[in-house]
Amino acid sequence: MKTAEGNDKLGKNCIVVSRPVGKTCPSSCVFLGYGCYAEATENQYKNARTAAFNNVITEKGRIRSMILDAIKRDKSIRWHERGDWFNDGVLDEDYVNNVCAACESVIESGYTLPDMWFYTHIYDSRLVSKLGKFMSVYASVHNADDMVDAKNAGFVLFAWCDSDQKIATKRPRGKIKKAEWQAALPKLVVLSGETFVTCPEIRKGRTFVTCTGNKNSRACNMCVAGRKNVLFPCH
Repeated sequence: MKTAEGNDKLGKNCIVVSRPVGKTCPSSCVFLGYGCYAEATENQYKNARTAAFNNVITEKGRIRSMILDAIKRDKSIRWHERGDWFNDGVLDEDYVNNVCAACESVIESGYTLPDMWFYTHIYDSRLVSKLGKFMSVYASVHNADDMVDAKNAGFVLFAWCDSDQKIATKRPRGKIKKAEWQAALPKLVVLSGETFVTCPEIRKGRTFVTCTGNKNSRACNMCVAGRKNVLFPCH
């Protein structure tokens, strides 16, 4: 598996797995070609997309080795910082099954799996029933209709992306304006009958907290461990 180390947002205590944007995403995603952060990264850094294609064809042994490496280095795994569980428009069942088989093999060998998590735009019950046994599975939602679809598929954890800017305006530029914007963000919101915690890294800043922590910030681990629903204000 082609992996990367954590970054300034995720913290340095995780391993990051990515797949190519578009090829592994739902074609219905309204952000493809219209503001997708992951797509912008691949457009800017061509090697990132090339590396991501290495993770389209996978086998259990390679995945197992990656998990064991994470265990050895005491790191969590962020699945799909870019990309998703599809392959050319359909759920990549071979990939999902290989991930599950690798996790089961690691457990059978006497190890405890590292914390692992992902967000997905694919509302497929198989992601919950199969992968939910091994990692935190979040449905990325943008509105009430998405919530209904995700709940119907069996998802119980949600990441609400405030792309419509109904909770807050888009994060402004400039240190002072950004600080004022952060201070005005709500800590908790209730959306479609579910309580969401505003992402602490966005609300407080990555010099204070990141997903997995680093030498300059504490670890949040809220999504890593699947503790709460999370709200991502437009940023």
